[in-house]
Amino acid sequence: MATTRMLGGLVGRFLAKGEETSFHVPGALGEDSRILAIDTGDLSDLLFHASLLRAIRDRYPRSRIDVLLPEHHTPLVRESGFARNCIEYTAKQLRTWTPGYVALARGIRKHDYDLCVVMSFEAHPALEAIALASGAPLRLGPSHRSSYPAVNFEVRAPQGDQRYRGTRLAATAPFLGLADGDVRPGWPLPEEKVRKTRQLVHFNKPRKDEILVGVDPSLGKSGAGLSLPNLNFLLNQLQSQMPIRVLPLCAGGATDRLDQFQAALTQAPMNLPAGTMFDTVVMTSLCDLFLAGNTDLFHFAAAQGVPVIGLFVKEDEPTWEPAHYDNVRILRVAEGKRVDVDTLLDAVRSVRGGR
Repeated sequence: MATTRMLGGLVGRFLAKGEETSFHVPGALGEDSRILAIDTGDLSDLLFHASLLRAIRDRYPRSRIDVLLPEHHTPLVRESGFARNCIEYTAKQLRTWTPGYVALARGIRKHDYDLCVVMSFEAHPALEAIALASGAPLRLGPSHRSSYPAVNFEVRAPQGDQRYRGTRLAATAPFLGLADGDVRPGWPLPEEKVRKTRQLVHFNKPRKDEILVGVDPSLGKSGAGLSLPNLNFLLNQLQSQMPIRVLPLCAGGATDRLDQFQAALTQAPMNLPAGTMFDTVVMTSLCDLFLAGNTDLFHFAAAQGVPVIGLFVKEDEPTWEPAHYDNVRILRVAEGKRVDVDTLLDAVRSVRGGR
């Protein structure tokens, strides 16, 4: 963590005045505030922080939000419409004190931001130093021993706190001039895109009695997950009880596992074109039921209000469970054991309002 302090000091001295600027909370933001949101590349963290950015835009409609992000997240953010500008970075540019890193920091410094949000709960020294280089007086980011001065507005979880990560940012509301309840889960999806995708789903699933079951076979945030044979067994159990169409989805990086899953299905899956991450998120939002481990798409489906069954393993910590969401039910699956059909159907009825 000493790296964060060193980077913060160097960038603050040569590229920014962030350490020297003052702020007041509430009152740091106004109608014409400029905000920089830094995406560290974790899709779930991007989702969780988007709820805060949306609340700021709703409260201050003339505020301008730029997002510094890796290239593969650009379609998701750009097409969702809440950012004024997407500024892309590459992994090479995060090699500190290379010409690319210095150029990135200097480019960010020119925009005169009022608030910078490092969208993560984990330490990211190079990107936290960029937050300081932005010159923003208020810099929200992860809490760790060496976060200051790069971060001066930390989101801290009390020791032993087991609450869901996706709701932590609601605690920042009063400090940013927001009201209780303004920070709500969900990802912004333009109505026209949702309408067109719904038509595509209907064209490929003309039977109204069929339940569209989205399935993400990817390994979870812990690097572990339900075995593919066990997952296919669950789907066969479900298919024996109700008419379903399976829509395999993943958030990228797990294509081999997705191919293996599809090859083992007893029923031909519904294959819809998902050219970008944005397309995948829209499709996820239209599922009648979603099954997944502790994956990024699990958290997106939960935030969008989709009925979700979470198939969690022992490696998945309670802080990843949106246990208070009415549309989510978590089933803890032990290695070598299968979920019986009654438990599965009870969970399905629970999240689908008894249907």
